[in-house]
Amino acid sequence: MQESGSQVLRDAGARRKGDDYVVKMRGLLFILFVVSGVAGTPVRPVAAQSCPSGPLALVLSGGGAKGLAHIGVLRVLDSLGIRPDLIVGASMGSILGAMYASGYTGRQIDSLTRSLTLSDLFRRYEPRAPRSLGARQPLVVWEDGDGGLSLQRAAVRESEVDAILNAAMLRGNLLARGSFDSLPIPLRVVAADLATRESVILDRGDLAQAVRASMSIPLVFTPERMDGRFLGDGSLVDNIPVRTARESGATRVIVSDATEHLADTVNLQNPIVLADQLIGYLVTQPREPLGALDRYVRPKVDGYRSLNFSPERVATLIAAGYQAARVVLADYPCPASPSPKAFRAPSRLGEVRITGGRPSEQEYVLRLLGLSSGDSLDVGAVRSGFRVLGGYDEFRSVWLHPSGSRDTLALNIQVNPGPRRIAALGLAYDNDLGGRMWVGAVDRALLGRRLEGSTSLGLGELRQEVDIGLRTASIGNNRLRPALTGHLVREQIRQFDQEGVQLKPLRTREGIVFTGVEQGLGSRWRVSGGFQFHAWHDPLTSTRSSAGGMVQLSSGTSHPNPALDAEAAVMDRYRRLSVVASTRIHLSRRIVVAPSLRYGWGRNLPLAVTFMLGGYEGFPGLHIGEFRGDREIYSGLSASYRLTGPLLFRIEGAAGRTAQGGPAIPDGRWELGARAGFAAETPIGSMRVEYGRARGGRDGIFVRLGEWF
Repeated sequence: MQESGSQVLRDAGARRKGDDYVVKMRGLLFILFVVSGVAGTPVRPVAAQSCPSGPLALVLSGGGAKGLAHIGVLRVLDSLGIRPDLIVGASMGSILGAMYASGYTGRQIDSLTRSLTLSDLFRRYEPRAPRSLGARQPLVVWEDGDGGLSLQRAAVRESEVDAILNAAMLRGNLLARGSFDSLPIPLRVVAADLATRESVILDRGDLAQAVRASMSIPLVFTPERMDGRFLGDGSLVDNIPVRTARESGATRVIVSDATEHLADTVNLQNPIVLADQLIGYLVTQPREPLGALDRYVRPKVDGYRSLNFSPERVATLIAAGYQAARVVLADYPCPASPSPKAFRAPSRLGEVRITGGRPSEQEYVLRLLGLSSGDSLDVGAVRSGFRVLGGYDEFRSVWLHPSGSRDTLALNIQVNPGPRRIAALGLAYDNDLGGRMWVGAVDRALLGRRLEGSTSLGLGELRQEVDIGLRTASIGNNRLRPALTGHLVREQIRQFDQEGVQLKPLRTREGIVFTGVEQGLGSRWRVSGGFQFHAWHDPLTSTRSSAGGMVQLSSGTSHPNPALDAEAAVMDRYRRLSVVASTRIHLSRRIVVAPSLRYGWGRNLPLAVTFMLGGYEGFPGLHIGEFRGDREIYSGLSASYRLTGPLLFRIEGAAGRTAQGGPAIPDGRWELGARAGFAAETPIGSMRVEYGRARGGRDGIFVRLGEWF
């Protein structure tokens, strides 16, 4: 590997020396022409400029979000016509270096980065439960993987990150075809062997997978397994890989250092500061000495967080890299080099092989990416297919592993399925309803992997429930799936008098069996419909069972935007229709408004499925469930202002009414109310403390920890 890299750079150095000779000869001929054409005219002396001899390497450090400052450096290189003979990158430096080596300009990388919602990928701890467990928000999720049962890493959405990497690296992957020396600019990617903490230099293989290994921050990303080794973030072993560039034959380097410099004095009594300091020690190594022909660019990135990818931070970091590079490289003596040729994808595929996963999963991947031996290649369709794959829990990653010569392209696709068995736990507390918890599990490999089974148990002071489900195993979210589910509930329905004083609760029991089909609509929505049997017991009705049809449309995930949950049931004993919709509108980086709407209508409804005013969010100033009926109309508007960090100030206004019978839109006096208080995003979920007041003088404190279910 070292010999091949050195040979590439020696060849590049020879070409550069030849270019120097041509440039000097052209300059000499130009001077002779001027002297002969304008003899006798005073001529000002021309300042001598020459490009230093020897291969030039661009070295890009790690640094997380701070590494986006490299983009500004790349833009300056383009403006000055400086084109390196080699790029060496670690962690974030490997991502941007691979794109630059693939032929993207600094300005193109700038535009691509700003267009990506990177802040949606790096967020607070928010585990995801399988769709089969509903839209509940778990506190923790366990996954059964290659290493046994382990906690789900939820600081980032790994499948989405892998999808973005595949899309971003697709051009380079098709150009390299297994050898990073075949890129427009040869590339070396630095990763760390987590077992031995040795530096691993990647110069061949799948480009997206190599970059994924180099950026795998411990405890944030799952290590990438390559050739029997578990590889992690290259910053752990060689954060500024100058030595790798030298060993690959470079005699000159331009270094862009976007790492955090450890402060001399820190508050070590603060556990967060202490943890950040310890992480800094892991990625800090002695810097390699630089020579007279080298350049060191140090953008002002100290104080920025490594996982803060907000649009404002991205713009600031790119500008910091641009300003630093302009100063350091302004007098760099090197003539302009030609830009890389425009990318042209091969028009037709050769052999396409695929390994890993089940045959049905392999078939789905090939169909989604539009890949088949001998068929034409649609690069846009492949990129779109990867983005769709990123939203599916059934796949952890898919790597193309292209190979072939200049005129041929073969693919050896590697599919890494998601976990087969998943367990989840959720907790919530409300000062009006008490505490609740739920546990659930999903097995995607029942009866030879033909069926998916799910079960969950919910426990609370007022409500206990059990859910079971059996569905045909499917790939993605767009397949029609037969489903059989059961739902058992025991609940105490609270009653109140006109003054809001709680009376003796009514005890109810119910069981629901549903059999029908489920269909995904894209990666966000899900519709289901079929036959439903409902049996119940409560003190107010004599009817004990009913059968009929049910149709439901839901967003199917926690915290969707916009959110919609609509259900219609036509039973032989009753009718029921409910619609709950909401959305969030970001007016600025700090201000978010959220309108919401609830509508419910029913006829001859059992007590357990009547409508509560405001649902489990309640109504400002009133008890949750204080007003209940077979008609509900409710509208609310909340606004939140981010004060600092996770702390928000929140205000909400609401209007609504419930009724028993009557017109479809309940008439009479509407309830009005408002509440205000503070909210915070904590490691165990959201926390809200608010004061509410309703028309008529009723008021109360609303306290909630976690997401209610």
